[in-house]
Amino acid sequence: MKAFLLLVVSGVLAAGVFIAGKQAGQAQLPPLLTLFWQLSGGALVVWAVALPKRRFPRWDATHVRYYLIGGLLGISLPYVLAFTALQKLQVGMVGLLTALSPIVTYALARVLGLEPGHPLRLLGLMVGLGGVALLVAPQAALEPTGDWGYLLLALGIPLTLASSNIYRSHFWPPGSEAGPLVIGMLSVQGIGLFLINLASGTFVGVLPTTTDTTLLLTILAGMAGTSYLSSFNLLRVGGPVYLSQMGYVITAVTVLAGILLWNEHYDSSDLMSMGLIFMGVLLTTWTRNLHSAKQPAPKTCRQPLNP
Repeated sequence: MKAFLLLVVSGVLAAGVFIAGKQAGQAQLPPLLTLFWQLSGGALVVWAVALPKRRFPRWDATHVRYYLIGGLLGISLPYVLAFTALQKLQVGMVGLLTALSPIVTYALARVLGLEPGHPLRLLGLMVGLGGVALLVAPQAALEPTGDWGYLLLALGIPLTLASSNIYRSHFWPPGSEAGPLVIGMLSVQGIGLFLINLASGTFVGVLPTTTDTTLLLTILAGMAGTSYLSSFNLLRVGGPVYLSQMGYVITAVTVLAGILLWNEHYDSSDLMSMGLIFMGVLLTTWTRNLHSAKQPAPKTCRQPLNP
């Protein structure tokens, strides 16, 4: 029951980050600036939790490289792509494409020889890709200046998350735990984004300039930090099996929010695409779940941190 509650809370909070990102785009905030406040707030939350427990990240060369590459692939790049795509695409569609990361992770791992072939998982891969093709095909008829380019950006979200999953699982520093590692990743990415925003001129002042913007970014930062903590607890309590199901919750919440907040509409082709992608993710993760459902999450977990 605890794992299920953590799954729901983690998924809702992660979906809330996308929803707040959509609002930030409508407020004309640059994606890099939005991401800076998200990561900075998230870092403050996880540091506040870590300080009393004195569980700090290590800062040797191996760990810093891990924070830099793992954080770039798993945090900065996917969220920059998401916040950019949300300027034009439906929030539910971006949430749906994010849920593709288990399928893309399996495809990359299979190509690299890190995962054995299995009929059901291969079927899930094909079904999921069929759903993507059904989603992309109508957009292909649009002129290049339409939403087609933003859809391609959104398809980069599961690709970067999958690359991060493989990198972080393969290069996880020996003896390290998830909590200190993510503190390091958030801190390094936040510092990097501060410098980028400062150099590019998009970082205007220390605080947002309006009350509404300040409130929006404060909520975004709080949800991001709480989402990270909830996800770590889910990984510890339920293991990677439960963590991999977050995509379903994220998609359901973002689709519902899009309908209620922005009056988003989905035609029969979109709904069929969603069904195929859901089925593909389910088939791809189902076999892994059968083998690992009875295995508790290890204290030092060499598993992907993102859904």
